[in-house]
Amino acid sequence: MKRMGDVGLAVIIIGVVALILAAAVAVFSANVQSRVSLNIGDGVFTARLANTPALRDAALNGTTDLSNNQALMMAYPSDSKWPISMKDIKTSMDIIWIDKDKKIVYIVMNASPDSGVDSVFTPKSDARYVVELPAGSVDNLNIKSGRSAVFDLGETVVK
Repeated sequence: MKRMGDVGLAVIIIGVVALILAAAVAVFSANVQSRVSLNIGDGVFTARLANTPALRDAALNGTTDLSNNQALMMAYPSDSKWPISMKDIKTSMDIIWIDKDKKIVYIVMNASPDSGVDSVFTPKSDARYVVELPAGSVDNLNIKSGRSAVFDLGETVVK
């Protein structure tokens, strides 16, 4: 009888551990940035996708450098004039706003962390996506307003 009690206790402990692990995986996967291939102008980038408020808030905070093929793409659930702040950014970058049809609607080139923590860049038109690229990408890669970007978010949920 004692052995059956021990087996029952072991089953309960294993069940509790499995529930804790499942919860940890769910929390972790909700905050992991997936990556998306982004073709824009003459450039091809591997973009980290920020599709939740927490990931968009973290954005490139603390990043000291972006390599030539890296980007951050922030996806929003609706169209708006999404502002971008240079607060906690440590590298210069080009910022591109893209509408729901994947057309470039606004560009800020060489946004500098030296512009101050209160510097906020806001597009003149509504956008669904904001892309942050290494400074100089717009000039070097023939990126222009009105041109299309190519990317596929697949089944990614945007919150």
